[in-house]
Amino acid sequence: MVQRILLTFLTIALSEVSLAIEDTKPLATGRIVGGRQVDIRDFPYQLSLLHDGYHICGASVMSSRLALTAGHCCTGVNVSNLTIRGGSSTNDFGGIVFTVDRLFIHPEYDVRNLNFDVCLLRIVGTFAGKPNIGLIQLGTSGGTLPTGAIGTVSGWGATQTNGNAVRNLRATQVKILTTKDCTIQTQNYVNTTESMLCAGNVGSSICVGDSGGPLVYQQRQVGVVSFIINECGGIAPAVYTRLSNKSVRDFITRQINNDQQRRF
Repeated sequence: MVQRILLTFLTIALSEVSLAIEDTKPLATGRIVGGRQVDIRDFPYQLSLLHDGYHICGASVMSSRLALTAGHCCTGVNVSNLTIRGGSSTNDFGGIVFTVDRLFIHPEYDVRNLNFDVCLLRIVGTFAGKPNIGLIQLGTSGGTLPTGAIGTVSGWGATQTNGNAVRNLRATQVKILTTKDCTIQTQNYVNTTESMLCAGNVGSSICVGDSGGPLVYQQRQVGVVSFIINECGGIAPAVYTRLSNKSVRDFITRQINNDQQRRF
């Protein structure tokens, strides 16, 4: 049976018809598949979304008060239980922990197929001027990346499908597939949509705990970690929310423009 696996430690496995949610306190072992340990100073936009103090998803700095993550990271949770750690290479120590006071989930988010899997979180206070914290720009609105483009994905995800979170931030490079190749390589498993893009290599990919994290190409964020098919680093590529999709991009920019303290 094909499994569409969500990469948050609150949500474990999603099939075509059912969603299983698990409130897990992860151990600090494992790593992003095929990755290397990195310093937050080189990835200042990377954030850790915490539930009751435990890492569940990645996120990225979009503006002075808004963080971007996956829609499924924002469902089935109470906002009062969420915080965000920024400015630290570890997800359980250091940096600054911010209180989250509001969630904005894409209005067309579909829990069944993870279409429009994107969410913005608003913090109390500001990311601006804080040590080792900086925003990441969105990719261009054109939506077409060159064939063979290599992106960078970062996070605190596990080393294997049923693994646990890592303590130290890791990153890996992944090949970003064209829309045609994405469709061909996933058609036997899932139906990808216009709001999705594929990336990954066998043995080098995202894993559980990386949900919501940024996929970056040429210093701009082009995707948000959404789900994997069957296993981490397997033959099927990982699937991301495509930030050049008009509906996704309009949703993000509208929330940023609506925020009165958006200046960084």
